[in-house]
Amino acid sequence: MSDMMRLLGRMFSIAFGFFLGCVAAALAYVFLARLIVPADFGRIDELELTVTLAVGVLGVASIFARAVLLPALAIIAVFEFLRLRDWLSHALAGAMLALAIAGLPYVSGYSAGGTDTLEPAMLIAIRTACAIIGASVYWLLTGRNAGRWLPSERAGPVESDT
Repeated sequence: MSDMMRLLGRMFSIAFGFFLGCVAAALAYVFLARLIVPADFGRIDELELTVTLAVGVLGVASIFARAVLLPALAIIAVFEFLRLRDWLSHALAGAMLALAIAGLPYVSGYSAGGTDTLEPAMLIAIRTACAIIGASVYWLLTGRNAGRWLPSERAGPVESDT
């Protein structure tokens, strides 16, 4: 039963780390894509700015989470079973995932109708940077302990002398 509780705890930890990684990536995106600029902090009422920032960050985080949930869970599962605990592998996986998802509309020829105010290369760079930030937060909270719940390779079956 202890192993089951450890696994459930790890699954909760992964979900919590993924959520906070998406929030960190969204916070970075809101400022890097200039959805909210520092000049707004003195110009807009405090309550309005707080609500705008909270709703904006959580909205962008939900979009990010929806876009990367299944591929990210597959990468997380691979990292757990291979016990990859280093920051660089998490950051590179986040960057590759962001490049794949951010570049998909441009490769497929889909156009959003000119709603993007930034050029495509800048948007892809911003989304990749935000993915690295989100993956780093995930690694800091959860990824450093990847695979620790698995049985140790050194612990073999107990042999009896009977």
